[in-house]
This record gives sequence, structure tokens and C-alpha cells, in this order.
Amino acid sequence: MGARSFLQSVRRLFHVAQKPGWEETSLLIKISLLGVLIVGGIGFVIRVLFWLVGLYTLPTSQGGTTGFI
Repeated sequence: MGARSFLQSVRRLFHVAQKPGWEETSLLIKISLLGVLIVGGIGFVIRVLFWLVGLYTLPTSQGGTTGFI
């Protein structure tokens, strides 16, 4: 693909493309936030399960054991 055909393709794309409306933008934001929450929730559940099984110990700054009785 030469530079000339690339520029023609870009020009055609910009001619056809439309700016998204508020409804589409808000839907994309909601979907993105839902995805972030789902991935974060899965990571949190995995971390808690590892902690319960004993494969993960909490750092001392997060309330882990300090060694004092």
C-alpha cells in the first residue's frame, strides 16, 4: 500500500465517519466501567481465595502479622 492510496483511504474514512452522539458515548462509558468492575471483582475474589487457602500473605501495611504477640 503506497502513501497515495493510504491517504485516499484515510480521506474516505473521515468522509464516512460520524461523530458519536451522547447516547452512544454514555453507553460506551457504561460498558467500559462495567468491564473494569468485573475484572477488578474477579481479581479481588482470586486474591481473597488465595489468602484463605494460605498461598498469599497480606503485607504488614495492610494488617498482616507483625511478629509481635
